[in-house]
Amino acid sequence: MTTRIGAAPASSAPAVAAEVGDGGAERTRAERTRAERRRARIRATIADTALRLFMSHGYDATTVEDVAAAVDLSPRTVFRYFPFKEDMLREAVHFELTELIAALRERPAHEHPADALGRAMVHMWSNQEKDPEEVRTLLRLISELPRMRGLLVEASRNGQNVLAQALAPRLGRPATDLSTQVATGCALAALNVVMETWATMPTGTDLAPLVTSAMAALKTGPLSPGH
Repeated sequence: MTTRIGAAPASSAPAVAAEVGDGGAERTRAERTRAERRRARIRATIADTALRLFMSHGYDATTVEDVAAAVDLSPRTVFRYFPFKEDMLREAVHFELTELIAALRERPAHEHPADALGRAMVHMWSNQEKDPEEVRTLLRLISELPRMRGLLVEASRNGQNVLAQALAPRLGRPATDLSTQVATGCALAALNVVMETWATMPTGTDLAPLVTSAMAALKTGPLSPGH
């Protein structure tokens, strides 16, 4: 059997087809990843813009149309990303649990669970990009909206099981153990209390000492390690 110059032998056709198929799949995955990154950027832009408008004009006075105009999108597009205006605020105050857990896992294994969690929180806070005073303004905004006060609690509650898994090795108990869940719930509640207290304190107040004090209060309680 003969073939044209440059043509692949018949026996290699499946391999060639496979290579083309794999390349197409890789391109599809790459395109999908780029699209996801683009959607994430748009979502973050909408949430950040909405937050600035909420803080400067007030939550009730800011409409979805205002947000859409500020980001140069149609209201319909904004609604696709955030079906309700409350969702924009929820996105803005989303508890950065991923960063907290990453910081927690980097703490030395011998540290007391409360100390490790507190220092992880301080590390996360000191490395954030947001202006602390903007965060303070946001917290005050939430406190003025009764229907929105549960946002921080809701955000932390949604990640309770994930944080419990990170704390479990330090506690010497399974993540599903009731005492571990209680300990995690207490820790998250303590951090929420710290943030709410800090928001009412004078401008320039350092958050770190408050976190340390809150974790110290837990050290003799449910965060004590043991089997």
